[in-house]
Amino acid sequence: MKKHLVLATGLALLSTSAFATKARMDAFRQDANRGSLFLEDTRNVFRNAANVNSMKNYVLTEWGVDGANDSATAPQAEGGVFREAGNFNYGLYLGSDINNGNSNRTGSDAAFVSNDNNLSLFVGGDMGMEWGLRLNYANNKNEGSIKKDQSAYGLGLGINMGDLAAWANLDLKDESKGASAAGDKWTADLGLNLGASYKVSGMTVFADYSKTGDEYAAVGAAFKPTHSATDIQVGAAKVYDHGASARTFASVVYTNNKTETKSAATTTSETSSVTLPVTLGFEADATSWLTLRGSVAQPIFLNSLETKSTSSVTTKVSNTNQANVAAGATLNFGKLKVDGSIGTTTAAAGRAAGGSAGLLTLDNLMSRVSVHYWF
Repeated sequence: MKKHLVLATGLALLSTSAFATKARMDAFRQDANRGSLFLEDTRNVFRNAANVNSMKNYVLTEWGVDGANDSATAPQAEGGVFREAGNFNYGLYLGSDINNGNSNRTGSDAAFVSNDNNLSLFVGGDMGMEWGLRLNYANNKNEGSIKKDQSAYGLGLGINMGDLAAWANLDLKDESKGASAAGDKWTADLGLNLGASYKVSGMTVFADYSKTGDEYAAVGAAFKPTHSATDIQVGAAKVYDHGASARTFASVVYTNNKTETKSAATTTSETSSVTLPVTLGFEADATSWLTLRGSVAQPIFLNSLETKSTSSVTTKVSNTNQANVAAGATLNFGKLKVDGSIGTTTAAAGRAAGGSAGLLTLDNLMSRVSVHYWF
């Protein structure tokens, strides 16, 4: 798993695009699902539920394809609404696919019912410190010749207290029963996402830990294949202001990612990546109706990829092609904002091949489109 992080402006720098969406996260090479570790953005409610107290009174839609495994080049359709009500704030979000496990689930057996149609509920308030709670739920069935079902639920907790923020996100259950045979079963482990950030001397320092895993039990099989993944991020970031409508930023983060697959009793494969990416970027209001942003990221000093397998030779190499540039834009129409991440791998590959896929059309120029309205 590969991640790059970037610093961006805080809530005090409330420009025409200060509250944005997945498209903005893509342009800054951040986690489009969980949001930023240090950037004020609507996506942050999925990392720290306490942010429901500052991100309120808006409705948003993420344009895409229903049922897709979300990515910058193949976004999933989702969206929700967030409001304030007296001393409390609440939200309703539809279609989130964070940690849905469907790649491993259907990879084990495509006949399993997927984790789909997720419902997420948020509530938060301020009791001397901001607090927030998120509940998510999914339940799906297929009652054909083989009865199949899937159920999942999870919990998110967060606080914001002065310069300190802390969060915990737990995937408590995700299970599918019935696939090629009625007794087939796919079960996710307890999913964890824990972290904290602290603002000190004009910088934000942060740490974040994530862990997922699953097991596949097929009827009659003597062995149960498993997958697991861990992700550790520790870093710091700083923003430099250039007036009210422009800023530059930089971040450095130590990342340690590890995945392990046990496909048979005597077959295990493991991939470990250790990197230290530095990211530089900017965001500026070009006009009253257009904001442009971009970033460049590349690992320095630490940049290793190690693969181990019981069936092949262990290798340790440097990750290649790690310099990444991303860009995005926001069109501002008063309270209505349209965010887009500019350019896709598909478009670049098409141009390199000299084929029609390289034509600069709207669908491959704006690889992700997010629309939000503030009321």
